[in-house]
Amino acid sequence: MGLRSLLSARDRRVHEARLRPGDRMLLSTDGVIEARMADGRLPGLERFADYVIRASATGEIAPETLRRLIHSLLDSQESRLRDDATILMFEWRPGR
Repeated sequence: MGLRSLLSARDRRVHEARLRPGDRMLLSTDGVIEARMADGRLPGLERFADYVIRASATGEIAPETLRRLIHSLLDSQESRLRDDATILMFEWRPGR
């Protein structure tokens, strides 16, 4: 996240999005979706996205969603990650 292209000769891609109040953005490294679960399965992007979408749909606040997501990841790894797993979530809340 944010490192120069030290490992690749390819140019970085820049993404832009227009956010509105209440929008959330979630950034993560590949270690989050490539972490093996206790049974050897990969959680995958679909499972990761489904978790976040369901939590947001219930009205769960961003810090709690992130806390639960991190604990879920650690629980599936027996509290030992084998790769970097960085997650950053922010929410636009004007006037606070």
